[in-house]
Amino acid sequence: MKLLPKLQLLAVPGSALSLQHPFLSEPNDASEISSPYIRDVRVGQLNFLHTTDTHGWLGSHLLQPDYDADWGDFVSFAADFKRNRLDETQDLLLIDTGDKHDGNGLSDATTPNGFETTRIFNEQDYDLMTLGNHELYLPENSVLEYSTATSAKFKDKYVSSNVEFINDTGDPVPFGNKYRYFETQNSKIRVLAFSFMFNFRRFNNRTNVVPPMEEVSKNWFKEVTKKYSEGKVDLILVFGHMPVTDLEDFEMVKLHHYLRNIYPDTVIQYFGGHSHIRDYAILDEKATALQSGRFAETLGFLSIDNVTYENPRFFRRYIDFSKRSFKHHSKVNKQEIGSTKGREISERIKHLRKKLNLDEVIGYVPQNYYMSARPLQSEDNIYHLITHKILPRLKSHHTNTSIGRYIMINTGAVRYDLFKGPFTLDSEYIVLPFANDWKYLELPNRIASKVEAYLNKGPAIASLAPPHTAAPYVANSLAVCPIIRDPALTEGYTTADDGGCKGDDIKHRSQIQYHIPNVVQNVELKSTGPDDVVHFIFYSFLQRNVLQAVNKIASDEGNQNLRYDESSCEHYGGSSTKVLLREYIKEISR
Repeated sequence: MKLLPKLQLLAVPGSALSLQHPFLSEPNDASEISSPYIRDVRVGQLNFLHTTDTHGWLGSHLLQPDYDADWGDFVSFAADFKRNRLDETQDLLLIDTGDKHDGNGLSDATTPNGFETTRIFNEQDYDLMTLGNHELYLPENSVLEYSTATSAKFKDKYVSSNVEFINDTGDPVPFGNKYRYFETQNSKIRVLAFSFMFNFRRFNNRTNVVPPMEEVSKNWFKEVTKKYSEGKVDLILVFGHMPVTDLEDFEMVKLHHYLRNIYPDTVIQYFGGHSHIRDYAILDEKATALQSGRFAETLGFLSIDNVTYENPRFFRRYIDFSKRSFKHHSKVNKQEIGSTKGREISERIKHLRKKLNLDEVIGYVPQNYYMSARPLQSEDNIYHLITHKILPRLKSHHTNTSIGRYIMINTGAVRYDLFKGPFTLDSEYIVLPFANDWKYLELPNRIASKVEAYLNKGPAIASLAPPHTAAPYVANSLAVCPIIRDPALTEGYTTADDGGCKGDDIKHRSQIQYHIPNVVQNVELKSTGPDDVVHFIFYSFLQRNVLQAVNKIASDEGNQNLRYDESSCEHYGGSSTKVLLREYIKEISR
């Protein structure tokens, strides 16, 4: 098996308008364009529908018509697609790769977080499921997810090869199954499936994550791959909460090289997640990887023909999570739209929204504020809004207000754009789902002034990195895919990946993505002397990162005896960013 050159394997992610591999040509998909607006899918011998990073978005995007389908619509679509688009020789597998809450009021306004949405999510008939890092922050979330992994419906379909659950007696057990072997129903393709989470280190005391490359060196993995050796399987399927393109740790690339040594001539298909982008990578002639966006904006479709032959044929499509797309791709007529089960799920979602008061109007947002679709210094950027209008409102009763201050947040604490229109309780959870506790250090200004640059030069702040962190600047993007400027189209994804520029099923006016740093801050100085003492204020989540930064900066200055630790961090108090945003919106809405 010939692997593609290293340039191919370490390519820039396929986020909106990102770089594509230089010598991979755009496939001729004219036959898949069934209307001026929708590119069709190419059904094959083995077909997949993939979701990832849904983060509680089961009730559609109420202020974005392009993503107006809810979970009931998705359940109906999967059933309709299987019935109307497949024949008796073809198979369809449904896969999810984790992160099911933290990002929407439907999930986050309940106790425990995700209690109701887990039940709704599990109404979909997935063939393979796993968990993401957001199922591992809090013990109660892990316990809730483990109940899915061991449920009657999913106990044979839930796979997590490198995550362990700590049971009530304190013993580690697999979080579901280490692997799954099965044959597809119609074409009898023999599938060996594994699931790996990236090397996540902030898990709670009821769980443990083993680094992927450490896990595959264990005896159980060697025994399984020996039992199901090449010739006894037709497809290796690796799905999990791991970015398809990872420019820091290259975990999927390393895993692929390892597996390819064991299975040199077997088709290997990957499904990823975590980095919140549409992405597709061609790893070699018989291996590709698909990542299907975030927040129920995207339903990924992939098909493989000639699975057991020398020249497998791969096809990918990013389907907008909309009723229009679902209706088109499932080939339903007006009389058939929505199954009974799907309509019941949609009604459950409506009742849950009402029960949780998610539509309670708090105020009105006068314009759209974007995370990455506008430059950081633009007044249309949400981080500009937060650093210039929201953070200055922070007050503490524990400190001397005559002292200058820096107020820092990690950009990943903001989860979504803020759209013009009613600002509701749901809006709070969508934009700022996390509670935050403010802490501070007393620092000389010469150290405090360097922390932002230090953290933004380092690796992504673990686990809460914003979407498109590795996306290129616009200048790089212009040479890759033509920017679509048609004002008649809605603004949205124009994705460039290893398949070219036509993977999105709906043609949109291109939404260009700009770089987002790890952290942003508000600065209020009383004086600018390098030795002046200032208060450096930050989320408690950032404590480890901030301490690392200030100690390294102090050390680089030659202050070997100046060390900061947890005892140096004081409680600052004050309202959370979520509350500060709410108060600001109320004020400007009067």
